[in-house]
Amino acid sequence: MGQINVATKQQCRDNRRGAIMGVMALIFPVLVMLAAFAINSAHMQLTRTQLMVATDAAARAGGRAFSETQSVDSGIQAAAATAAMNVVNGEPLALKTGDNDGEIIFGIGVQPGGVLARYEFQPLSTAAVRGGLTASAFQVIGNRTNNSLNNPVPVILPGLLGINEFEVSWPSVAMQVDRDISLVLDRSGSMDDLDLPWEPGQDPFSNSAINWAVDQGMVNRSWNGNSGSYRYYYADGYDSVSYQQAVYEDYYENGMAPRNAWQDLVVAVDAFLDILDETPQEEQVSLASYSTAASLDNLLEKDLNQIRRVVHRLNTGGRTAIGQGMNQGIRALADARARPYAAKTMVVMTDGMENEAPWAGPIAQRLIAEIPMVIHTVTFGPNADTRAMRNVAAVGGGKHYHAATGADLVRIFQEIANNLPTILTQ
Repeated sequence: MGQINVATKQQCRDNRRGAIMGVMALIFPVLVMLAAFAINSAHMQLTRTQLMVATDAAARAGGRAFSETQSVDSGIQAAAATAAMNVVNGEPLALKTGDNDGEIIFGIGVQPGGVLARYEFQPLSTAAVRGGLTASAFQVIGNRTNNSLNNPVPVILPGLLGINEFEVSWPSVAMQVDRDISLVLDRSGSMDDLDLPWEPGQDPFSNSAINWAVDQGMVNRSWNGNSGSYRYYYADGYDSVSYQQAVYEDYYENGMAPRNAWQDLVVAVDAFLDILDETPQEEQVSLASYSTAASLDNLLEKDLNQIRRVVHRLNTGGRTAIGQGMNQGIRALADARARPYAAKTMVVMTDGMENEAPWAGPIAQRLIAEIPMVIHTVTFGPNADTRAMRNVAAVGGGKHYHAATGADLVRIFQEIANNLPTILTQ
């Protein structure tokens, strides 16, 4: 057998080692460049994400502040302050706040494709908005560029492909959109309770008081030949509550009579609709009500006077089935009249504790899963279950309000009407 030359084997090893080193010498710079490129790319993507978050937050805060105050300066200040609370590449995002700097822009939302199309941002002159021109949209452009306050972003590993820094921008629009609103109102018996502070000796059902009411046209009477006596009944537009209040005020002259909860609610709903009549957005309102059972009293309606008329015609009495009322209210928001890009809001009002199934909490969870919307709850008076309704509002992503007086109730409904939803559309 032939012998293997040890020197030859060593030479082969050296040749292979030299070849591998040569290949590595070629590959290593490529690997370094790829690693540097990956690091820089990841850094760029992280910076873009941070800028997006900061800009979206600033637009939402500025749009909400402008919606609530209708003050250009309040919107600008809220946007700038919120941007500064967000870090982009280690620095708080700074916005230019001058009217003509182009980073905070007022505008309106338009639907060029019709009411079923998406909203688009149409800019307005900030000077014109200061002068009273209505704006319903608020744009913030977050910049890390040569012209921005924060300047471009330096890359982690400079020099690669001749890049030492990069510029990035992100536009975000917060828009106050049209609303489809479902009112769900309590018309249970407790809403009709009336406790008038009669003076001693005052009786609203005395013969003298009734005869006075007949003369005033509040009570009608007819002769019953079988019984040989008069039969009395309320005239159109009057019932036991309004009759007693009239006697309290005008016959016994005790001053302004207290209202019951239902009357306070009617005034509050009127105030709510009055605010909606003045907003730049177009609202549709539906009406559902509940006592022992619930009813959908009006589908979504742009003519808010129609909702007023229906509210004034409702009668009170019975138990408190809040969950049933919510089930009726959602029917309107799921109806064909509901607009795809309108914000959906349900307002649930009660003065008591629910005592008829299904219960409001589980119903709220199901409704939120069915239709994206916000549920606000309003409780009124000392006997309302504030805890349960606070939980319903939490499930619905809304706010719980409690009114101790009729004036509180009006203020709350006005606040809800003014609380225009602000959504990010870009």
